[in-house]
Amino acid sequence: MSNEHGNLIKNPKQLIIMVFASFFVPLIIILLLMVFVNNGKRGDSSSATDQLIKPVGQLNFKDASVQGEPQTGGQVAK
Repeated sequence: MSNEHGNLIKNPKQLIIMVFASFFVPLIIILLLMVFVNNGKRGDSSSATDQLIKPVGQLNFKDASVQGEPQTGGQVAK
């Protein structure tokens, strides 16, 4: 029962098939995953984009000319 390890690819036709399969199978899997992930995000693209960006890109401006009473460093850090 001493079998030597054999090659899985026996002829050039199998080699060509394996090269193409090793390239296209991962691409197909990636494309299917992209379709699966993006499937739930259909709808009005502009409102959906605004809702996705709003938590990150919201700016709150404060009037710098309004002077409050001076604060110590400890009060500012709170």
